[in-house]
Amino acid sequence: MNILDIFFTILIKPLELIFEAIFALSHNIMPSPAVNLVIMSLAINFLVLPLYRRADIIQMETRDKEAKLRPMVDHIRKSFKGDEKVMMLQTYYDQQHYHPLSSLKSIISLLLQIPFFIAAYQFLSHLPALQGQSMGPIADLATPDGLLVIGGITINVLPIIMTVVNIVSSEIYMKGQPFKSKIVLYLSALVFLVLLYDSPSGLVFYWTFNNVFSLVKNIFYKLKNPGFVFMILCAVSGAVGLVLVIINRGQFQTNYLVFLIDCCVLLMAPIVLHFVFRKRQSKEKAKEKSKLSPAANAIYWISAAYMSILTGLLIPSAVISSSPDDFIKITSLQNPAFYTWYTLCVAIGVFLVWVSVFYLLSDDNGRKVFSVVMLIVSVASTVNYLFFGTKLGTLSPELELDNELKYQPTTILINLGIMVAVAVACYLLHRFVPQITRYVLLAFTLVAFGMGIFNVAKVYSFYNEVAERAAASAQPQITLSRNGKNVVVIMLDRALNQLVPYLFNENRKLNDQFAGFTYYPNTISYGAHTNFAAPSLFGGYEYTPEKLNARADERLVDKHNEALLVMPRIFSNEGFTTGVMDIPYVNYREITDTSIFDEYENINAYAGFGVLNPYNKTLNAQSEMVRKRNFFCYSIFKTAPVFLQSEIYDKGSYNSLNVNYDDIPEAEFTTPQKLISNSEAVGIKAKFLDAYYALEAMPSITNIVDTDTNCLFAMDNDTAHEQTILQTPDYVPSNHPDNRKYDSMHAYRMVLNGRYMGLSSYMQISHYEVNMAAYNSLGRWFDYLRQEGVWDNTRIIIVSDHGYNIGHFPDMVFKDFDLEYVNALLMVKDFGATEFTTSNDFMTVADVPTLATSGVIDNPVNPFSGRTITNAEKFEGPVNIILSEDWKVTENNGNTFLPGKWYSVYDNIFDESNWKYLGEY
Repeated sequence: MNILDIFFTILIKPLELIFEAIFALSHNIMPSPAVNLVIMSLAINFLVLPLYRRADIIQMETRDKEAKLRPMVDHIRKSFKGDEKVMMLQTYYDQQHYHPLSSLKSIISLLLQIPFFIAAYQFLSHLPALQGQSMGPIADLATPDGLLVIGGITINVLPIIMTVVNIVSSEIYMKGQPFKSKIVLYLSALVFLVLLYDSPSGLVFYWTFNNVFSLVKNIFYKLKNPGFVFMILCAVSGAVGLVLVIINRGQFQTNYLVFLIDCCVLLMAPIVLHFVFRKRQSKEKAKEKSKLSPAANAIYWISAAYMSILTGLLIPSAVISSSPDDFIKITSLQNPAFYTWYTLCVAIGVFLVWVSVFYLLSDDNGRKVFSVVMLIVSVASTVNYLFFGTKLGTLSPELELDNELKYQPTTILINLGIMVAVAVACYLLHRFVPQITRYVLLAFTLVAFGMGIFNVAKVYSFYNEVAERAAASAQPQITLSRNGKNVVVIMLDRALNQLVPYLFNENRKLNDQFAGFTYYPNTISYGAHTNFAAPSLFGGYEYTPEKLNARADERLVDKHNEALLVMPRIFSNEGFTTGVMDIPYVNYREITDTSIFDEYENINAYAGFGVLNPYNKTLNAQSEMVRKRNFFCYSIFKTAPVFLQSEIYDKGSYNSLNVNYDDIPEAEFTTPQKLISNSEAVGIKAKFLDAYYALEAMPSITNIVDTDTNCLFAMDNDTAHEQTILQTPDYVPSNHPDNRKYDSMHAYRMVLNGRYMGLSSYMQISHYEVNMAAYNSLGRWFDYLRQEGVWDNTRIIIVSDHGYNIGHFPDMVFKDFDLEYVNALLMVKDFGATEFTTSNDFMTVADVPTLATSGVIDNPVNPFSGRTITNAEKFEGPVNIILSEDWKVTENNGNTFLPGKWYSVYDNIFDESNWKYLGEY
């Protein structure tokens, strides 16, 4: 970011976000762009009304002062010349406590309009919601109105109307002033006419309505008691609005109904408060009360700085540093710390610039209120961030939660109670111990700043390592032999075991493509997340969570890396051509890291995730745009009271309107995906495409050699992990997936052999669809292997590290947990196998090394321990698994796993009596 970008981000971007939030909220309630423009104009004007009112007062005071001084100034200018005149004027100004530059105060209102105009121009000029939308005689709000055609010349009428209204408003405002004082306003009206003449009619309509508001405001100020009249009008509007909302309550969703009722009540509140709390005070007492102490002034500025650091630095840096891999694309390297600096600029613009403009233009009473309010906001935001919404699910790189955002009513009530207590406590602290309060607040600000910088330093360090590795990465390749034996291990992260029969029943083609596989429904994982399950999947029974904990003098990351190397080293030591791709959590990193394989010349390690996605360039640019906007919105979401969080989050879109999905052709994709219903969406998830196209590319990256060489290829893939809505019936990514008709016509897929599968929630449906997409891609690769003659001599193991607890099957929801969470997928095609079969044998993910080496390598030995690879352990007694939500390897990375709930199970995992709770340790 250069200096101009920084200033633009600080001054304009906060205003754009406010415009977009208001427009989006009104659009969600009433999707009429013309009405939304009016609502946005009214909301913005009422929001800044105190600002303009104060600016007008300052301007009037300045004009009055100049009018008072003018006779003597004119006399001095007529009577003196040269340096003597300058000295006389300067002396007179000093005596009257006036500075010539004070005349600039007369254009404060104009100066305030400029950033608001720029923000409105930026937001409305390319707003997708206006495209193709008509308003009365205007055919398209996204283009100039062109309402008048004379002799083949098209004239835009709205800008002319806007200018007339502007001039009339200026004339009323400057009535009685000399022409010299009016010239600036007339020139500004002309400038806006030139700037907006060829602009979209929606933008011109918005600015015209602003001028109408200004005209009404100027007329309103001529009334005897405008403040009281204004409160009466607000109360009447609120009462009428409340009646209309109640009468038409059936047209609104519950959350919007509550919001509208709240707005109506707020409109009526000022007049009620006026009569209830009105007190007669002497001018002396009022003046004494208005004094602002230095401590209160300091509390405001420290609070504003703290909120800037909390929302702009600490929260974004904490998200990025917790998993910097998610924000780095090795195909388009950019330091993710950039998002922190950008968000910090936006936060500074909100709290230290625009809120402070209101503060600085207020009188002492107003500043005192601002000081108290900012203190309350700072403390309440910290409480909400630290203690509420801490376990909402996994956060995507586009800052979307993988679970639906939902709070229990008790949580909302508790949060409201705490917010009230915080407000009372902050008021008392501000009133009685302001000195201590400001020092404590300053300490918190410095701590937040230090933590943020520490997080950013971690991100910089991590990025530099990734950038160095990315430069040496090779193009992925799967090497298979026509004449030797091939072993392929495919880990499908989070693939759901019990969906297999239902998927194959819907898509009968899969039965032919997967002919030769044995499906093991009775398979258990050793944990509900990759960090617990992947070591045993790649390394065998020596690397179960229990065995890893037993080696308490070694780091978990080192034991994890060792487990990942077991199979590649065993096979490569036996002369197999060995390749691996996207092996999970190498060095406990989310992003693909191949460094642990560097010292082994006969093991080829590749990064395929993202590298094989042909749409990387477009998606990376879109992801950057989305993250830049959403990080500050995410910070506000995390610090807001619980009852507001759902509206701020807005299903992960954060009230965004500026992504025009219609402009993206089907040959490209846009991200993120915005959910309309469980069967309809727009856009796609970038991480899904990164994983999906790694599977889709498998035929093109497969290198078949005509030798007797034996080959091993092992990989991990996240297609089944990244839930998204796809286009049926082929289950392929689309910018406009609409499955409403298909889903209603294929309700039969939810029942198979009398067993019901739930497909009612987004999580259930999206996981079903991405699992289908994964099998479809693999099926196409299997067809390719058959065509190339390497099917019969290839053993293929498809396994997941764990499942997910989304309640697909009611009969799997046990008393303490959902069995689907740890019911891992396992399917094995052996050499020469031709039939699809099902086996109910008790299996675990730790069986994979035994299955991979069986009949291929005699007496396979773990190169690190010297022990023989075997699955005998599972027959010696129950297996112990851990159910823990501490899956982040940036946190759960000591020598042993953090405490979690442990269970044992044996034989039939679907029999709840075979399970035993062992405790939490």
